[in-house]
Amino acid sequence: MTNEKAYFGIGLVVGIILAGLFLYYFAPRYNTVKSADTVIKQDRWTGRSWRYVDNQWKAIVDVNRDWTEVDQALRAALKLPFANVDTGSALITLREKHPILSDLSDEDLLERIKLVYSKQIICNMYLDSFLKAQNVSTQAQ
Repeated sequence: MTNEKAYFGIGLVVGIILAGLFLYYFAPRYNTVKSADTVIKQDRWTGRSWRYVDNQWKAIVDVNRDWTEVDQALRAALKLPFANVDTGSALITLREKHPILSDLSDEDLLERIKLVYSKQIICNMYLDSFLKAQNVSTQAQ
């Protein structure tokens, strides 16, 4: 009976050590990712994430929100024109005019259009503001 207890105890200790080593080396719980200037820690077991801000980890909260009303309010506040365009036919025409775009799906093409267009607009607005500031500073001198 004492040998059985000793074997059980040794097996239990070895099992706990092997399980700990397995979890430490092969199944780490947290993954740290550096994204631009932000460090994000992800919990692989639960899916929760934290962002490192002000020398502490702050939880990233997933908020499900209907953004259509917010987008409409922003368009109205900024007085942005909203055109009623048939997206499908417009994309077909765009692909016919530029054959390199035919390999992309509709979602990918719309995403690239958004990125390219917004980048161009933001860069032009910034450079315009910069040149106006430079002209004001040179006229002031």
